[in-house]
Amino acid sequence: MSIIDNTAATPRRRELDQLRTVFDRAGAGTAWAFVRGDPGSGKTWLLNAVAEEAAGEGFLVLRGRGSEYERHVPFSLLVHALDDYLDGLGGDLLAGLGDNRVADLARVFPSLSGRDQTCPQAAQDNNYRAHRAIRALVERLAEPSGLVLVLDDLQWADRESVAFLAHLLERQPKGRLLLLAAWRSGPCEGPLVGLCLCTEQPGVAVELEPLPDREAETFLTAVRGPRRRAELLRLCGGNPCYLRALAEQGGGRPVDRLPDRLVTVLRWELGRLSEPARHLLTSAAIVGETFHLELVRAVNGTTDEQTLLAADELVSSGLIRETDVPREFAFRQPIVRHGVYQLASPGRRVSGHRRAAEALRGASARQRAVHLAAFATPPDPEAAATLTEAARETMDVDPARAAEWFRTARALERDPVARHEALLGQGDAAAAAGLLQQARAAYDRAWSHEPGRRPDDRLELARRLAMVEFLTGHHTRTRERVRALRTEADSADAEAVALLSALGACAAAQAGDSAELRRLAAESLGHARTPPARALANGLVGLGQLQQHAMNQALAARAAARRELTLVCDRELPTHPEALLVPALLELLMGDYAEAIVLVDRLLSHRRPAPAVWWRAPALWIAARARLALGEPAEAEELVEAAVELAEEGQAPAVLPWALLTAAELRTLADDDDGAVRLALEAVAATGDDTSRAVAEQWATLVRIDVGDVVADLETVVALRRVAPVDPVSDGAWRCCAAAAALGENRFDEADEQARAAEDVARATGLPMATVHARRARAMVHLARREAAAAAESARAAARSAATAGARVEAARDMLTEAAALALGGNRAGAATVLRVALDEFRDCGAVRYEREAARELRRLGRRTPLGPVPTVADQRLPLSDREWQIAELVAAGRTNRQIAAALLLSAKTVETHLTRIFGKLGITSRALLARAVERERIRRPATQAAGRPDAWSAPRTPARRRAG
Repeated sequence: MSIIDNTAATPRRRELDQLRTVFDRAGAGTAWAFVRGDPGSGKTWLLNAVAEEAAGEGFLVLRGRGSEYERHVPFSLLVHALDDYLDGLGGDLLAGLGDNRVADLARVFPSLSGRDQTCPQAAQDNNYRAHRAIRALVERLAEPSGLVLVLDDLQWADRESVAFLAHLLERQPKGRLLLLAAWRSGPCEGPLVGLCLCTEQPGVAVELEPLPDREAETFLTAVRGPRRRAELLRLCGGNPCYLRALAEQGGGRPVDRLPDRLVTVLRWELGRLSEPARHLLTSAAIVGETFHLELVRAVNGTTDEQTLLAADELVSSGLIRETDVPREFAFRQPIVRHGVYQLASPGRRVSGHRRAAEALRGASARQRAVHLAAFATPPDPEAAATLTEAARETMDVDPARAAEWFRTARALERDPVARHEALLGQGDAAAAAGLLQQARAAYDRAWSHEPGRRPDDRLELARRLAMVEFLTGHHTRTRERVRALRTEADSADAEAVALLSALGACAAAQAGDSAELRRLAAESLGHARTPPARALANGLVGLGQLQQHAMNQALAARAAARRELTLVCDRELPTHPEALLVPALLELLMGDYAEAIVLVDRLLSHRRPAPAVWWRAPALWIAARARLALGEPAEAEELVEAAVELAEEGQAPAVLPWALLTAAELRTLADDDDGAVRLALEAVAATGDDTSRAVAEQWATLVRIDVGDVVADLETVVALRRVAPVDPVSDGAWRCCAAAAALGENRFDEADEQARAAEDVARATGLPMATVHARRARAMVHLARREAAAAAESARAAARSAATAGARVEAARDMLTEAAALALGGNRAGAATVLRVALDEFRDCGAVRYEREAARELRRLGRRTPLGPVPTVADQRLPLSDREWQIAELVAAGRTNRQIAAALLLSAKTVETHLTRIFGKLGITSRALLARAVERERIRRPATQAAGRPDAWSAPRTPARRRAG
C-alpha cells in the first residue's frame, strides 16, 4: 500500500459536473446527455453516478445496454431497458394509453404480448406507430416523479432503437425525462454521433479524454512508490479501466504479464479485426510502442499497399494513432502494445525480432540490440559484440537495460576475456542503476573467475564488490574483504587505502563497532589526498566522536568536512556521492537539519542522465528525516516514499528499514495508527542482521508506544536498550520515553534518574535536540509531582531549544506540556493562550495527531476550538448549485441531516450525497469548515437573494413547484 495517504482530485469530476447540470435541467422537462470514449474510459461509471443521484431525488431509473449479438433484433435495446419493469406493472398505467397503442407496444415488448388483440403488420415494418406508442409509454412512466433512461453501449444498439431515440429527441415528450446514453468511440458508432444534432432540447455531449495524472493517481493509492506510479500512468495513458486492473494486480511492472481482465478485453478488440490487420498489429508490437510503417512492413512480410490498408483499419479501430512524423504511428496506450505482444505466440515473436534485426542492418547498435537480445542463441560473437557496444552506449541513459544487454552478451560470447569484461560491465551497469543485488552477484562471479588479472585490476574489482556488499547490508563480509585487501594494497596507493579504510569504517558503524569505526576513520583521514576523500573521512571521524559524546572533536570534524566540501566540484559528485552523504548524515545527527538538506539537495539536484543510482535512497532518507524534524511532514512523506521505493528495488536495501520507520513516524503524525504499526513491523522484518534488527525493534517499539499499540511499561522500554543509541539525540529520546514509562507506574525515582541521565547527555554535547529531550523529561517529572511552576518553566525551556533547532512540531509538543502545567497551577487563561499557539503550529505543519490533542485540551478548558482556514478563493462565489447552497446554509445553521431532509422534502441519503459533493467541491472534510465557508460567503454577499442564491428558509422547490414555475 502507499505510504502517503493521497487525496488527489476525484476522477472525472469535470465531466460529472457537466452531467449534473443536465440533471438539474431535467427538473423542468426533457434533457439529454451523451458520453463517448475509448473502452474503459469511465462511461458506465459516469452514467451510474448520475443515475444514483437521480434515484435519490425520487426519479424512476431504468437501464438498458446494447448487445453485440442482438443488433439484428428490432428494439432489443429498449426491450432490455423497459420490459422487466413493464412486466411488474398493473394494468392501470397502460389503461390510459388506448387499446391501439397498447397493441403497438405489445408487438415490441414481450411482457405485453398477451395484450395484442389485433393483427396489423409487424412493428418493424411500421416503426412510426411503434415510436408514438413507446413515446406515450415513456411520458406515462415519467409521471409524477420523473424518469431517467440510462442506455449504455449504444455502439451495439439495434437500428430501430436508435431511430426511436432520434424520434424522442426531435419531438419533446411531456413530463420530466433525462436521457443518458454512452457509446464507444470507433467505427461502430456510425449514426450515433448525429443524435445530438436532431434536437433543440437542452443537453450536453461529453467526449472522455484520457485522465490527467492528478485524477489518474486516485486509482493507484495501493501502489507504493512514485516511480512505480509514474510508470503505470505512462503505460495506461489515463485509462481508468487499465489503471484499476494494474493497481489490483499489485502495482508491479506489467510488461511481463497483463491481468487476465485486460487480456480478455484486448482479445475481444483483436477479434473484431481482419486477419491482415491483426498480423500488422502484432508486427508493430514487436517493433515497439512507436513504429515506422517501413520497418513493420519488413517484419510483417507484406506489400506497401497491404500494409497501408491494414494500418487504416487499425487507425479506424482506435488501437493505433498517427504521430507528427509521416508514416509513423503509436499504440493507443503503451499497455495495449504490451498486451498485443503478450498475446503473440513465442515463435511469432522470435521470427519477428529476427526480421527486424535483419531490416536494421546498418542502423545503430542500440536499435538492433533490442531485437538481437530476443532471438540470438549462443554462440554468436557478432551479436555479442553488438549488444556490448549498445550496452556501453546506453550506460549513462538506461543502465538497467545496459545491464541486461551485458548479461545477454556474456551468454552469447565464447572468448573468456570477453565474457569476463561483459560480466564486469553487467556489474557496473547494475550498480549504476541501483540494482545492487544483481551487481553484487556479477562482481562476486567475476572475482571467483579472475583469469589472471593484474593486481591493480583485482584491487579495483574488490573495491567495487566491497562497496555493493556494504550497501546491501552485508557489512560482515565487507569488513572481512577490506581486511584482506588492506594487506594486499600497496601502502603507496594512498587513495586506495583511504577508500578501503572508509568502507571498513562504514561497515563498522553498521555493525555497531564504535572503536573500529574511529580507528578506520582516522586511518582513512591520514591517507586521504583529495577533497572528496577528506570530506568523507572527516564525516566518519565526526560520527565516531559523536557516538562517544566527544563534542569538541565531533564539531572540529564537522567543520573540516564543511571546508573540504567547498572544494568539491559538482562534476565530481556522481563518482563521489559518499563525500556528501556521510557529512549530511553527521549534520542530521548533530541537529543542523537545514545544512543536511543543503548537502543532500546539492547531490539530488545534480543532473545525471541515469535517474536510478544507488545513492538516491540514502540521500532521500536523510532529506526526509531533516524535513520531518523541521515540521514539514508533507515534503518528508514524498521524500521517504521515494526512498522506500528505491530501496525495495535494490538500491541500497540497507536503508529500507530506516526509511520505513521514518514513514511510520509520519503516519503517527497523521494520526494513522494502523498505518504506523504496519510500517513499523514491516521495517523490523526488512532488517538483515542482529544489530540492525535490535535497533529497528527499539525504534519500532517507540513508534508503537506512541500510538498505543504497545503498553509503555518501564521493563518494556528498558529491554529495548540492547543496543546503545548511536547518537546523543536518540539517546535522549529513549531516556525521555523511559521516564514517561516510569511515571506511568508511579516510579518517580526511576523517572528522575532517566531525566538526570538525559540532562547529563545534553550538558556533555550541547546539542539543541538533546537538550529538548532532557528538559521534556524533567518537565514530565515536575508535572507528575504536581510542581506546576517548575514543570511550566522546564517545558518552556524545551520549546525554546526545539525552536532553536527549527523543530516546530517538537516545540509545539512542549507547549502542550507547558499548558498542562499552567492549568494545574490555576492559570487557565494562560494555558488556553499557549494551546492556541500550539494548535496553530500543528495545523500549519500538518501534524494532525497533535492538532487534535491540542483541540481536545482547549475544549477541556471550556474554550472553543478556532476553525481552521477554508481553502476557497476570496474573489469567487462558492461553486455550489442552488440545492447545494440550500443544504450548506442549513448545515451552517446547525441542522442535522435528518432535519435538513425534512425541511427540503428529501431523503437523508440524498442529503448525505449532496454533502459529499459539497465537501469535494470545497476541498473540506467537516461541517464546521463548511459553516465557516458559508459565513465568509455571507460576509462577501450580505444579501443572499442578490447574490443569486435561493433563500434557505423559504419553502423548498418541490417537483410540483418546479412544474408550476
